[in-house]
Amino acid sequence: MADLDTILADADFRASSRKTQREILTAADRDFADATTATQDEILAQIAIPERPELTTAQKVVRSSAPSIIGGALGAAGGTFVAPGPGTLVGAGVGAAAGETVQQFFDPFQSGEATGSLVQIGAAGALPFVPAGVRRFFVSLPGAAAGLQEFLFKKLGAKGETLLAKFAPVAGTADQLFDEARVLGAQMRAVTGAIGGNAVPLTRTAQVAGEIAEEVATSKFATGASKAVATRAQAFASQNQVPFEEFRLNQSDVGALVRATERTGGAALGRVKQLYAAMWDDLESALAQQSKLGNPVGQKLTQAIDAFKREQAATFFKDAFEKSTLRRVGLKNLDVDTFMTKIDRMRDVLDRLMPKAEVDEALDVLKGFAKIPTMAKTPRLGFEQMPFAQRAVVGGAIGFFAGGAPGAAGGVLAVEAISSALTTQPGRTVVRTMMTQGATLDQIGNALLQTSRRAMVREQP
Repeated sequence: MADLDTILADADFRASSRKTQREILTAADRDFADATTATQDEILAQIAIPERPELTTAQKVVRSSAPSIIGGALGAAGGTFVAPGPGTLVGAGVGAAAGETVQQFFDPFQSGEATGSLVQIGAAGALPFVPAGVRRFFVSLPGAAAGLQEFLFKKLGAKGETLLAKFAPVAGTADQLFDEARVLGAQMRAVTGAIGGNAVPLTRTAQVAGEIAEEVATSKFATGASKAVATRAQAFASQNQVPFEEFRLNQSDVGALVRATERTGGAALGRVKQLYAAMWDDLESALAQQSKLGNPVGQKLTQAIDAFKREQAATFFKDAFEKSTLRRVGLKNLDVDTFMTKIDRMRDVLDRLMPKAEVDEALDVLKGFAKIPTMAKTPRLGFEQMPFAQRAVVGGAIGFFAGGAPGAAGGVLAVEAISSALTTQPGRTVVRTMMTQGATLDQIGNALLQTSRRAMVREQP
């Protein structure tokens, strides 16, 4: 056991609480242990508590800026939960202001810098908008389109597969389910080639095929496409009923015909859409008859046809995606507006293949990327191109503000250089990172700005 003088000289002992000091001295010194509580208190009162060392400037800055940084991060998280995007930014501002309010009136980290300044509270709330604004300005430069397009394909998939995965089953699911239905119905009497002894009656298909044929025969201006649809539809419907597999194959081909005629439009597109819808009516009617039987075949067919519908919907989406892509300066670009327009034109078909709410959800996802531009055909210096004119205005304005007429000229060249650099691989990586890690970068920027604010305008107690 250390002697009493050694204990009393120990810095850790002198900095400990009165309760801890009492326990240590009681165990170390019999006279202290035998003394009354009042005598012990007198002895303890004579032990000088070492003064807390004064904080350095850096420590004060870090401690005083911490509440606004923490508040901004928590506010951004809450805003993202309520309304991703705008809510994130507003939440960060509100959270930072709330954190600075705590600092100004309560000084939770004991920085010694709390004066109740409303100006500092307002500044803290405004700063989170700065890094977000700078980032958005940077990615709005014409040269940033290349990086934005890479970000877009990373989000949607090289062929739209990430978007399609939200509603489409794994490829081949429908085939597997139809095979399982065939196995379940193998012992039932069957029309040759039919699943589980069931074929699809062509009731509605035959009716629509007849209507199309009559329209085409009456019209003096029917195109070759309309005539071909009428002829093939009547030939198919003349069978009265068709085995499931044969029906499904022909229905897929009619769907492909719908997609092929979408570009030209006209009466032919309307007629082939009518035929496609009629075939779905007949397939769903056959399914309803199977379901009434309550056998496993009907249940399996229900699953198979639902998967088949979604696979067909995915085919329409994929076709629209591919037709909305183009090459610019060798790089693949997606025109989101064109993609959405093609979906709108096929909305009547898609609504038969999947719930309307899911189509709306897919469109909502795309709306979030609608402002991403395609690259300019020739992203280089040139007054003949509007992108350069935009760069010139931006660079000239910034340069003139910084250094008058000479600065304006320098600003044009500087922004042109930045825009050209953004089309390179490193530049595209920077832009893509700004988009994928935007929230994180905004928080880092806010932390740096809040710290700088406290460093520049430190308030004395």
